[in-house]
Amino acid sequence: MSDTAKQPEEKPMNEGYYLEAMNQLKEKFDNNEYLMKRIQKQNMELKKEIVTAFGCMRILDNLIHHSYGVDGDIVSLSESLRGHLSDFVDDII
Repeated sequence: MSDTAKQPEEKPMNEGYYLEAMNQLKEKFDNNEYLMKRIQKQNMELKKEIVTAFGCMRILDNLIHHSYGVDGDIVSLSESLRGHLSDFVDDII
């Protein structure tokens, strides 16, 4: 085979085809932007909920430690949950 073999001719891109392709690409980009903003908003809302849960857990843990006659399992569970939430809150802040 020779290097001078005939290459298939490339057809110039039709302007209408090009515009349609760009419009489709813009739609996909806009959809991705919308989804990204929605996910970011949901992420922020979840972070707010977790910080609120952490605050409530700290109050509950404080009440448990200042009360008498609370079962040891409940104390351990509250400490464990508070510690877990504390670690998570430290990571997101």
